[in-house]
Amino acid sequence: MKKIFTIPILFAMIILNGCLTYHVLEYTIEYADDFNSGHFTVKYSDIRSSEKEVEKQKQDFDELIELYKGDNFLLDQVDEGIYVKDRELYEKDGKLFGSYSGIFQKLEIDNNEMKTRNDERYILLDIGPDMDIETNGKIYRSEYNALLVWPIDKKKLKIKKIVKDYDNVGFSILKYYKEWNQ
Repeated sequence: MKKIFTIPILFAMIILNGCLTYHVLEYTIEYADDFNSGHFTVKYSDIRSSEKEVEKQKQDFDELIELYKGDNFLLDQVDEGIYVKDRELYEKDGKLFGSYSGIFQKLEIDNNEMKTRNDERYILLDIGPDMDIETNGKIYRSEYNALLVWPIDKKKLKIKKIVKDYDNVGFSILKYYKEWNQ
């Protein structure tokens, strides 16, 4: 039986369905020698609220804290075959960042399975015209999709999704982080 894990999309679901947004989302995947398991890290840069109202911005931040510090996140990931070993929120260059890392078996990103064929490892991701994508592999891009390809023996894979024109998106919630982190 094939085991697959989904890079924790719970945070992404809250980011996209709630009122939080990010500027850059980075995945780093490091396969073990057997290429059937490994270590991953996910990093969100410049997390903001899309809400104009201060009360809703605070509510967005509270939801983010519940996700990062609550046990439900960990339990959900265990159900998906993921063991989260570390997660954090932090300030860098006057912006709010978040990251988490752990170990996995097999790989799926944003509900898209990482596959192998003809000595290559590949994945098809939904990437709208408002985003750029970077990788240490090859990119084949259409308006709404990106096919990412690496040699099958490459152990360290990197994927970076970047929201274009982010300067005009959302409102900083860093002040709530500073109050919470005292």
